[in-house]
Amino acid sequence: MLQRIQSLLLLVAAISMGVFLGTNSFTKQISPDEAVIVNPYHVLHTKGSLAAMDKPIYYVALLGVLALGLSLFSIFQYRNRVRQMLFVALNSLFMGLSLGLSVYHIQNDAVKIGADSIQGVYGIGIYAAFLALACNWVANRFIRKDEKMVKDADRMR
Repeated sequence: MLQRIQSLLLLVAAISMGVFLGTNSFTKQISPDEAVIVNPYHVLHTKGSLAAMDKPIYYVALLGVLALGLSLFSIFQYRNRVRQMLFVALNSLFMGLSLGLSVYHIQNDAVKIGADSIQGVYGIGIYAAFLALACNWVANRFIRKDEKMVKDADRMR
């Protein structure tokens, strides 16, 4: 049944992962013409209009795309709740890895560029990934609750 709360939470998780893939996770303005930008595709250090450093991190984007796709696929696995729980747990792994790797690259690549006194700003992408992970976790709790309710009803018969 697509109208269950789990389905809505998984849809919010998929939309949030899409936002994570489409926006910046971190920006640091070092000077008016120098900046550091981190998104799921690369860590980019620009000076003027030229790229001083461009470190590709496409594996973070790949994990994000897998998480987005698995969220959408999990919505339609409502007939088999055990399989749906398995896919949602795997999805949590993909989301956690993509979020963790993003934070790793922010802390080890982006923050170290420029002066230490200049602080960067976390973008909407990192918060969207946190939201996706939280929605995915709550959806898994509701799926488990439904499975327990069905088992209890079968036991009464």
